[in-house]
Amino acid sequence: MPQDDAEERPIHLELCAACAADQPAAGALLRCFLNGGGRDVSRAGEGARLLMEWTREGMTAHGWYWQETPPEEQS
Repeated sequence: MPQDDAEERPIHLELCAACAADQPAAGALLRCFLNGGGRDVSRAGEGARLLMEWTREGMTAHGWYWQETPPEEQS
């Protein structure tokens, strides 16, 4: 379910080179793109891993966490 921030705007993750370069996962993902990783099929695994790390980093900043098992699959 979408959530809003303190100003009641929808929260979304956005990769911004000017805003996020000093964040570990965001910086690594930006460097990957800057070094051609976004156009190199042989680096797809690296890109997927970095994207996942950046997603988790962004979620953590909002107090969220990655739930490995969907609620409907938990016993």
